[in-house]
Amino acid sequence: MNPRTQGKHGRDAFYERDDYPARGPGVTAAATHWRYDRGVRVMGIDAWGWDRPLHMEAEDARRAGEPGIFWAAHQADLEYCQIERLANLAALPSTEFIVTCFPLKLVGGSAAPARVRRHSAELNLAAYAAQ
Repeated sequence: MNPRTQGKHGRDAFYERDDYPARGPGVTAAATHWRYDRGVRVMGIDAWGWDRPLHMEAEDARRAGEPGIFWAAHQADLEYCQIERLANLAALPSTEFIVTCFPLKLVGGSAAPARVRRHSAELNLAAYAAQ
């Protein structure tokens, strides 16, 4: 089983542009469930958010004449970690590697900025944690 996956969509190239939040490809709730069902517990993407941008979801709901479910992948009711706004995913190796993620602890929060790093598969996590 693959315990992690990332979405390489090239959206990090637009990170400093004003329209960066509107450029997300979006991951559906079904795709999130599909990954989860295959053992993935950490999912990341180089876009502003995991779901499609809100204006796109709102337009779909308006066209369909329905209220819509916004941020459906966020509401998939699964226990997994989701990392957004990643950069340099194109530089990741195609072979196995280890990702460490150190989020800022926020009281009462459900999200936080994090320091995310890639390491070789040979990383000794016990030695790293002792640093």
